Amino acid sequence: MLNKSTKNGFYRIINQRTGKIKLLKNYKNGKLHGKIIYYWDNGRIRLSGQYNKMFRIGIWRNYNPQGELILEENYDNLIKLNESKQTRLSI
Repeated sequence: MLNKSTKNGFYRIINQRTGKIKLLKNYKNGKLHGKIIYYWDNGRIRLSGQYNKMFRIGIWRNYNPQGELILEENYDNLIKLNESKQTRLSI
């Protein structure tokens, strides 16, 4: 039987094409727990949020490739409390 070690601490995934960080995430006892940040290929943040033992908690933000906020969601474990969409009008 293969003994797999339990993930703990921060992990990062590097985009092989750009060499930039693609994903930062934290594990505790093998479960996503803590801050997570996902990046666009251009290095700007795509998504940021936080987990509590694999459940989304708090404010989660989604951004477009230019770094503008497009969606904000508020979670309390499995329940999405509210959602706010940001739209930018081009005139």
